[in-house]
Amino acid sequence: MIEVKKIPNKGRGIMAKQHIPEGTLLEVAPVEIFPFEPEQTIDETGIFKYYFVSPLEYSKSHNVNRYLVFGLASFCNHAEKANARVEWVENEVGLWAHLIAQKDIKGGEEVTLFYTNIDEYSEAQKFV
Repeated sequence: MIEVKKIPNKGRGIMAKQHIPEGTLLEVAPVEIFPFEPEQTIDETGIFKYYFVSPLEYSKSHNVNRYLVFGLASFCNHAEKANARVEWVENEVGLWAHLIAQKDIKGGEEVTLFYTNIDEYSEAQKFV
């Protein structure tokens, strides 16, 4: 249903291989939590581009846990009007990221997410 492709001017991204109806579960992936620690250097590594933050936590403070998703969702690029979202689901095995189409996605269309911490991406570009 989805695959990793090279996206012009963006690098890797996720593309729909077929029409995907709104509400479709695209992926379920395990998640590892990196609790925030002031001396943490994760933002200065290549992992910075691939971790998630919780919108609810981030709206209160930027000193929040980071969530590393071991799945294709970590390759979704940012869009102001994203066509997918991540729902966090915890069960007896641990935390999971559910990548869900939040609107119809056409075959060949890029699957995108709204990056909660987009301001941190802008800041990181100063050091590249």
